[in-house]
Formats: sequence, C-alpha cells, structure tokens
Amino acid sequence: MNVDAVIVAAGGSTRFGERDKLLADLCGAPVIAWSLAAFEAAEAVERIVLVVAAGRRDELTEVAQTWAPGKLAAVVEGGARRRDSVEAGLRACVNRYVAIHDGARPLVTAPMIARCIEAATGKPGAIAAIPVVDTIKEADGGLVTGHPDRSRLWAAQTPQVVLRQAWLDAAAAGDDDETDDAAMLARFGLEVAIAEGDPSNIKITRPLDLELAATILRARGVTTCA
Repeated sequence: MNVDAVIVAAGGSTRFGERDKLLADLCGAPVIAWSLAAFEAAEAVERIVLVVAAGRRDELTEVAQTWAPGKLAAVVEGGARRRDSVEAGLRACVNRYVAIHDGARPLVTAPMIARCIEAATGKPGAIAAIPVVDTIKEADGGLVTGHPDRSRLWAAQTPQVVLRQAWLDAAAAGDDDETDDAAMLARFGLEVAIAEGDPSNIKITRPLDLELAATILRARGVTTCA
C-alpha cells in the first residue's frame, strides 16, 4: 500500500545545547536531511509533509526542497506539544495511512520504512521497535517497585504508521498528550503491530549522539563522514 509521511521537526532541542540539532551538520548534511532523503527513497511513500516550529517555515522549506525534491507536499507549522505537531501534519495528508517519523532520528532507512508500512497493512497501525536488552525496573521515590518481564518489553522507535482518521479521532477524544502514536491509538483500544526496527536508529538528543550517528554512517560506508 502507499502512504503519506509526516516528519516532525518542531521540537525545541533543549537538551542539545544552543545549536539547533536538526540543522547540525551530520556527515556533510543537516540532521533533518537524512530523514527527508530516506522517505524520498521509500517506494511506498507518495507525499512528505514536514512539520516545523513556529516561525521556521521559510528556513526549513529550502532544506526540505533540497533533500526531498520529488515528494515534498507541504511544510506546516506545528504546536507546543508533540500531538499538536503530528495533528498539523496529518491534516495536510491525503492518504488513508500515514508514516509518522521523528526528524531527530536521521538513521532511518528505506527498508525500515517499508517493513513498518507492510506490518501496518490491514491493521490500525504499526511501529518500529527493538527488544529491550537491559533489565528494566519500575521505581517510585528512589525505590524499586516493580520488575517487568524483559522478554515482553520493546523500545519504540519511529516511523510509526497509523490509520490517519483513527489517529485524529483518538486525539479528539481527549486533550492529553501522548509519547507516541501507538499510545494515541490505544485510547480507542486499537492494537498496533511491531515491525523490526534497528539499534542504529538512534535519536539525536545530545551532542554525543551526533558523534555516534556519524560513526554509524561511516560503518555504512558514507565517505563524507571520513
């Protein structure tokens, strides 16, 4: 099936420092460029909508046109919360299914996008995720209160593919924010599938993550990281 894509790039980069992490250089291109290029290369993606922070539409439109020249459909401004930004992007889409991606995950690949789209076919949605390898504890007040079974735990990534109208209906049911799109669909009891993610599909949060991303790209053979 064919989908639209929403790439969310409206965050404040508060933990990254004074620089905007989405425009930070990663092997010769801005961080956001790598996500744009991956979705441009994904065969099942028909249109790309980039969601940016208020006042940055003109600046990031030029970047988006450079790195997604064939599929860029719109650049729209997001809101204060993740759900507000995702909703703005979804309202600019037309396809029944939409792949939602965090622009701070530049190491996503076209095959990963394809796996997530395939897993979502005929379902409310699917998310990229990887099994948790660390032992996780629940805690309250500095004390361990729970010992979840690691074999049942997965670390969610993006992209996350959703039925566009189901997400919008779930959002309309309450004003609370959600940490990801599977949680939004869960408001209506909708179950989503898991597609194989990748440990290298990291999120750029701090400057050290940028160095790690460059190391991964070098391992993939990107010569501009030399």
